[in-house]
Amino acid sequence: MIFINDIPSFRDPESYKMTFDDRQQKIEIIDGVAVQDLGHVEAGDVFFITALFSETNFNRLKSLWETREQVSFKDTAGVTWSGLRIFLKEIERDKSFPNYIMVTFELWRC
Repeated sequence: MIFINDIPSFRDPESYKMTFDDRQQKIEIIDGVAVQDLGHVEAGDVFFITALFSETNFNRLKSLWETREQVSFKDTAGVTWSGLRIFLKEIERDKSFPNYIMVTFELWRC
């Protein structure tokens, strides 16, 4: 189970990953390469999550997204991340349980 603020998912996420904003790149030059390294920018890290929520809790998530409030995220390991923005991407009603919604969303570090 995960939490967005105090809003619980129904169970553990179907998928959960985080990408880092690592700003380094190789630049090809004559006779080799150079590396430009601007470091890791934590404000650019993104969580990608797909999880099941009750319709009531989905509506609470939707309200946070619409008002652009910053949120906290407690992951499956119990680690809490604060100061995030939620970006809803996609929803799908569960065929067997129509009062539950599978939500695909991103959490952006700010």
